[in-house]
Amino acid sequence: MSDFNRNELLAALVVVGLGAGYLIIAIGYPMGTVVRMGAGFFPVALGVLLIGLGAVLAWQSRRAEKTAVELRLRPFVMILGGILAWALLIDRIGFLPATAILVLSCALVERETTWRSALLLTAGLCAFGWLIFIVGLKIPMSALGG
Repeated sequence: MSDFNRNELLAALVVVGLGAGYLIIAIGYPMGTVVRMGAGFFPVALGVLLIGLGAVLAWQSRRAEKTAVELRLRPFVMILGGILAWALLIDRIGFLPATAILVLSCALVERETTWRSALLLTAGLCAFGWLIFIVGLKIPMSALGG
């Protein structure tokens, strides 16, 4: 096992485990056909793809450079906080403000990110999300305010 980068191999095994989990959960669901997909079709397909991807990643971990893993707390806190804020606020303040908070908190994870680029990204993703989910898919949620 000394040929393998342990961190890369561990990540590959996690991906394989997720794929196997999808397969185990979906095993009892009806598959259907490609034209008429059953409840188990997508989870099984996703499971197979994840297992394949994990196998490729495990194979590539043989040649990967061994590097020290740097654990950074700021990205974890900012991204998790943004997701939690979005989930808690979307019903109260609406889709657009909640999404803006999420995108801004994630965009500002890196200290090098400028406010201008973060605001442009926020405006673009809010507009894109509004067009897809509220206008296109007609999901019944308020764009502004609950």
